[in-house]
Amino acid sequence: MQESEKSWKAALSHTSFRNQFVITLIGILSFMFIFPSFFDWIESRTGKVLTDILLDQIPAMDVSFLIFFFLYSGIVVGVAAHYNHPKVILIAMQTYLLITLLRMASITLFPLNPPIGYIPLHEPFVQLFVKGSKIISHDLFFSGHVSTILSIYFSTRRRIINRYLLLCSIMISVLVLVQHVHYTIDVIAAVVLTYLVYKFCKRFLGGK
Repeated sequence: MQESEKSWKAALSHTSFRNQFVITLIGILSFMFIFPSFFDWIESRTGKVLTDILLDQIPAMDVSFLIFFFLYSGIVVGVAAHYNHPKVILIAMQTYLLITLLRMASITLFPLNPPIGYIPLHEPFVQLFVKGSKIISHDLFFSGHVSTILSIYFSTRRRIINRYLLLCSIMISVLVLVQHVHYTIDVIAAVVLTYLVYKFCKRFLGGK
């Protein structure tokens, strides 16, 4: 039996891990059914345009491909590198699940319009989960791209992979500002809140 199979078989033999993994997986998969209506609703609202001194100094450029590259290469590398470590995978999944729920709540409570100079982010994968493959522009506070890659970065325990995921996290944080798809506060909040959610998951959930 391969090492990965042994690791997962051993992990799933524990009731607590098995229950948490199944519940977390179901929660993440449920987003496929929730996102279309949620995104359609937030796009119908009008929010505030924030004053952003830092963003005003950055010329807007379309860097959609680079954002896509760093996000999904980071996800693939992070998951593949820890396939033999079920606990790491579980903590990353739980962090992503909870931070996404928190993000949906914050988007609901704080409606915002895109920053001045906004350039639509062409993200083919995300557009699969929205009605009519429309581009979403009002999912602002806080950044989903940054929080997603950080969910994996904070969870990883392999030094080389950690460095690459850190690079991806930094690049995504910068690039979403370059494209003016987020305000500076969106990025800062994503870093702080994702870290806090990760610490919660590590202390009370999968990492317990």
